[in-house]
Amino acid sequence: MKLLGVASKMAAFRWDLLYLFSQLETDERAGVATLASPIDVAMQTLETRQVAYDAAQKAVIVATALVAKRDKVRGRLILELGGVARATGRETYTQLFPKYSPSHTTRLGMALESDEMTRILGELGTLVATHPLRLKYEKPLSDAQADFAAALTQLDTAEVALKLERSQIQRCKVDLDKLRLETHGKLLALLADKAEADAFYRPTLRTADEAAVN
Repeated sequence: MKLLGVASKMAAFRWDLLYLFSQLETDERAGVATLASPIDVAMQTLETRQVAYDAAQKAVIVATALVAKRDKVRGRLILELGGVARATGRETYTQLFPKYSPSHTTRLGMALESDEMTRILGELGTLVATHPLRLKYEKPLSDAQADFAAALTQLDTAEVALKLERSQIQRCKVDLDKLRLETHGKLLALLADKAEADAFYRPTLRTADEAAVN
C-alpha cells in the first residue's frame, strides 16, 4: 500500500476510498468489516470538502465576471463624458482630462483607472451645481465607481476563501492518507499477511475522472 500524497487528484482519493470501503464492508473475516465505518465517514468528509472547493471556485468566477462588467460600465461613462465635454468646451475638457484622453483612461488598468475616476469626480465637483456635465455625469460616475469598488471587494473575499479551501483540501488529503495507512496497519494485525492487506487497496489505475483540477 502506497500513500497517495497531496499531489494526487481528489478523484484518486475518492475512488481509492470507495474501493477500500467496498473491500472492507464485504469481508467476512473477524474484525475486518468493522474497519469500514471510518472509511465511510472519510468519504463523506471528502465530498464535503469537494463541494466547498467547487463553491469557492464558482464564487471567484462570478466575482471576476462582475468586476469586468462594472469596469465596462464605468469605462463607457468615461468615454461618453469625454465626448460631451469635448463638444461642450475645450477648457472643461482639459480640466477633466489633462493627461489622458478618455479612451486612454479606460485602458490604464483597473487601479490607475480608479485613481483617474476619483480625480475626474473631484473635478466635476468643482463645477457649479447647475453645470450640465455635473448634473448628467457626477452621480452615474460616482455610482459606477462605488459598484466597481464593491465588486473588487467581493472578488478579494472570494479569492481568500478559495485559498482557504485549497489549504483545507491539502490538509484533508494528508488526513486521508493517514487513515489509509492506519487501516493498513490494522489489516496487517488482523490478517498477518501483507499481500492480503495490500489487496484491499485499489490497483494503480487511472480513470477519466482523475484528471480533475484538484
